[in-house]
Amino acid sequence: MRNFLAAAASVIVLLTALSGAKAADYDIVYVRAPRFGDNQNSNWPEVFNPGVMDAGADLMLLHPDGSEELLVGGGRGSVTDPFVSFDAQWCYYSYFPNLQPDHLNAQRSGLSRDGADIYRINLKTRAVQRLTHQEFTPNTGAGNWDPRSSSRNSLGYGILNLGAVPIAGGKIAFVSNRNGFIPPQGYTSVTMQLFVMDEDGQNVTAIGPMTLGSALHPVPLRDGRIMFSSYETQGLRDARMWGIWAIRPDGRSWEPMMSAFEGAHTFHFSTQLSNQDIVVEDYYNANNNGFGALYRFPVKAPENQPRFYGAVDVPAARIGGRGGLWIPFSPRGIASITPFTHGNDDAAPVGASGQRVGKFTHPSAAPGNDLLCVWTPGPANNLKRPVATPYYDGGLYIAPQGRALNSPADLILIKNDPRYNEMWPRAVVPYKAIYGVDEPTALPWLPNDGTLTPDLPSGTPYGIVGTSSFYKRESFPGLVSDMSFDGLDAFNTSENYQSGNWNWQGSEAGKYSNDDIFAVRILTLEPTSHRSYGPHEGRHFVSHANERMRVLGEIPLRKSGPGGQPVLDPEGNPDTSFQARIPADTPFTFQMLDRNGMTLTMAQTWHQVRPGEVRTDCGGCHAHSQKPLDMSRTAAGQSGFRPVDLTKQALLLAPAPGRGLGTKAIPGGAVDVEFYRDIRPILQRSCVACHNRTVSPAPGNLVLDDQTPSGGLPGDYARLASDSAAKWGYPPVLRIEGWPTWRQTNASRYIRKFQSRRSLLVWKLFGRRLDGWTNAAHPTESVPGDPTTLPKGARPNDADLDYTGSIMPPPGSSVPPLSGEDKLTFVRWIDLGCPIDIARDNGNAGYGWFLDDLRPTLTVSRPRPNENREPLTEIRIGVADSYSGIDVRSLSVTADIALGGRGPGFDFAKLGSFVGDGIFSIPLASPVTKLDRGHLTVKVRDRQGNITTQVVRFSVVSQSAVSSTRH
Repeated sequence: MRNFLAAAASVIVLLTALSGAKAADYDIVYVRAPRFGDNQNSNWPEVFNPGVMDAGADLMLLHPDGSEELLVGGGRGSVTDPFVSFDAQWCYYSYFPNLQPDHLNAQRSGLSRDGADIYRINLKTRAVQRLTHQEFTPNTGAGNWDPRSSSRNSLGYGILNLGAVPIAGGKIAFVSNRNGFIPPQGYTSVTMQLFVMDEDGQNVTAIGPMTLGSALHPVPLRDGRIMFSSYETQGLRDARMWGIWAIRPDGRSWEPMMSAFEGAHTFHFSTQLSNQDIVVEDYYNANNNGFGALYRFPVKAPENQPRFYGAVDVPAARIGGRGGLWIPFSPRGIASITPFTHGNDDAAPVGASGQRVGKFTHPSAAPGNDLLCVWTPGPANNLKRPVATPYYDGGLYIAPQGRALNSPADLILIKNDPRYNEMWPRAVVPYKAIYGVDEPTALPWLPNDGTLTPDLPSGTPYGIVGTSSFYKRESFPGLVSDMSFDGLDAFNTSENYQSGNWNWQGSEAGKYSNDDIFAVRILTLEPTSHRSYGPHEGRHFVSHANERMRVLGEIPLRKSGPGGQPVLDPEGNPDTSFQARIPADTPFTFQMLDRNGMTLTMAQTWHQVRPGEVRTDCGGCHAHSQKPLDMSRTAAGQSGFRPVDLTKQALLLAPAPGRGLGTKAIPGGAVDVEFYRDIRPILQRSCVACHNRTVSPAPGNLVLDDQTPSGGLPGDYARLASDSAAKWGYPPVLRIEGWPTWRQTNASRYIRKFQSRRSLLVWKLFGRRLDGWTNAAHPTESVPGDPTTLPKGARPNDADLDYTGSIMPPPGSSVPPLSGEDKLTFVRWIDLGCPIDIARDNGNAGYGWFLDDLRPTLTVSRPRPNENREPLTEIRIGVADSYSGIDVRSLSVTADIALGGRGPGFDFAKLGSFVGDGIFSIPLASPVTKLDRGHLTVKVRDRQGNITTQVVRFSVVSQSAVSSTRH
């Protein structure tokens, strides 16, 4: 059989040579996967489920003469994600040991109970090294974990260690679900997060705490950064959106490269060509097996231009197919490599030959700016739109010099055996043969040495975030089909995709101007541990984001000078710059607020700062499509400006009599607002007296004393925050297939998700309309819920709600008016997604909204990982926690070697003390000037019980030894 395959491959190479095309003159590693003919589909891992493959995929080595060798057999499992080392001596890969049906969990997306691990094979000696071993590191305070026990919590599937790639300095980047999280939206099966380890598997570091959606397939860039695909479904964003991001290997300075602003589309597989241009693939996930179209763009913007086009000034270079693809905020210089096909959710177009032109996947760089890729002919779509067969026949091809192709005929065939799906081609050449240097630029590793600012001393567990201007923004939706709502989303329309507001692009909470900008709210975001099986299994809270969002701080932005005059920035606008010190390694996002403390727009993505990092360069909201305002020219960028400190207390807006809103400090960590604890008591005190079942009809037809459960939610909550089917109260005038329905971002008649200023409930509490429109701006029915009473000629799609009547509770009633604090409580509750802790009702108390599901921050700044060239005189550690707080007594510091006059296993924590805010120092009795190798293990627990562990392998080389080596 092997000889037959070699002969068949030789014929393919020969035919290619006779056609005059240049085939590869270097070895190629690739994965050879089973194919089941034209009429049976096959499984290709992609963003919907990166852990599903067909068993029997082998790692192969293809030679230029067409012969090939089996490197690693798939057997009962499969090989995936090959990547060649910089010296071309090794190939990294992941291996699923068992993908047989009896080892797959059909209840959990068909994931293997045995998971996958990372290996590398020496391409000369065939020696194989295993680098990961199913490490499982869940949040210990969020469950009682034991994968082997049915009476304890388990995932029900294995750990996926995938996508290993080399990066500069002898390190490896990879992704893993070892933390045991589940994505908030649930469309993608597991939360894969970014990690970096040494090339032998030690010094594992989580560099992407912010990757709470998921991350896949890192790629080393020539400038030293790591490019990866990021699941961007925070808040209300479409559950299928992935973008391409870049990050430094230590987790600092992340930024978008191809943003996820096209609904239902994924930007995933990517590479960098010899000339450093980026190639990314676009596809509609789940229904296309990861096949789509390829784009190319420069890694840097043209000189003196913003890096990205704006929301609407997208260039004309589009792909073909069904209507083309509009990509807001696309990189400048973007062009399609494959304009004859598309990444849409239907069959590939029919070409001039009368055959469907197929789609692409798995781009990979090759010498001479060539692009290796996988192409399949046929529809490349699993659904009959209009056809699905013949199914995928992936083969290996070259797109010469990565330039645009006119048709599949421009491809150079490398190998396509119809009995197999060939995938993941990688040129077996040194990095220098592609990029002209031995390896990417080596970037410094998380200095955290106190040199950036006195607000971040050496070893700090904190970082600083800020921006230069909130006036520099482009947060509105780009394409709106019906402009009756001034370019924003209609109030309640039957038209699908009328606007991308909140779901795809932009997040404007009604109509406003820059003059309305008043403050910024910083929110911490928490993962959700996947208690898949065992005690308290499942998610025991409800919110519109499916994740815990807590208020870290609310910071007024406007500044006044002498005489009360506004301070202006260099562009002549009111200075809205700010800086805040926050816990590092803690996912967060922003909401921009008006003078009532209500959200104007929300950055629906996860952010982070690493320990000691200062991140103040974003320049505004989507200001990457504009030239950013230099932070150093703003008030917050001046020397001596002290960041607002949110590490030990939250800062909240508060009523200030006669002055609108001031601020107040709340000691402790981030602040919650939750229905049972904070909202229902106000309803009971101030609303139920009128809005009850004894009054018929209740005012506004809203009953708030009926707590009868509905769909697992109490009746009062369901009426306010979960009534899209219009089960209660006045229905909308909109009918979908005859049924009244609250659509767009309406949770009910009374609440619009994350948009307090556009919610009828808040209008009634404040006694006025607050969304920027007037009652006269849009038609409204005269009899609530009766579409026949709309003004003559008005369409239900154009209608909204009016503010009528008076403030609630009504003036002169026996119920006292709500306080300013009460009103802000409702505002925050809506802007946080209307959270409710259902754990208290279903026997899972303590495992709901108030569970701290984020492990504490832990950073070890001394000793540094691997070689230390200065004498080691202390162990310096930073610890912090944004919610439940650090259990200081839990700190443990041990070494596996004698250190500072103490033997192996000694707990050094008893010798140390806090020498700064969150900084713990342990002086060593005698300096360490020489140490071949040792391991330091540091552990700390928060008050919830979550443990963070860091194991540092290090050595100490004396200065004399260094000097001797250099000479």
